[in-house]
Amino acid sequence: MGVKTAEIEVEKREEDLYVTKITKEVQDEINKSRFRSGIATIFIGCTTASISTMEYNPESIKHMREALERVAPSDGHYLHNTSVGDSNGYGADDNGKSHVRSAIMGPSITIPFSDGKLMLDKPLEIVLLDFDIIKRNRKVIIQLMGE
Repeated sequence: MGVKTAEIEVEKREEDLYVTKITKEVQDEINKSRFRSGIATIFIGCTTASISTMEYNPESIKHMREALERVAPSDGHYLHNTSVGDSNGYGADDNGKSHVRSAIMGPSITIPFSDGKLMLDKPLEIVLLDFDIIKRNRKVIIQLMGE
């Protein structure tokens, strides 16, 4: 059993919710590792983005936006958005909803692979969901355990 860790950088091209596929990049890291079977853990180490799986198409992205808006609305009251910020001194940047959405969705997923291929149904994609209100680059960590 071996472990390999890689990082990929993803550029957020729009403000607010940005959803982008990273399945190919994860599969590329499996190919480079030469592992035939194991698990891939995909992790984002920030508080305003998440990693998940979904069917990547305009309708699914629209439904995701609508669901997240109901759960953590953009116009909701978040202490994080106030000039006071939270008890750790963070805040006053109008992205309280981004932190809530990230916490609900979670920072990572683990997907098995076999015969060197991710075990995903055909329409399923690994996605980075970036909830922040500004454009930025994100580092995604891919850790493989396999043989």
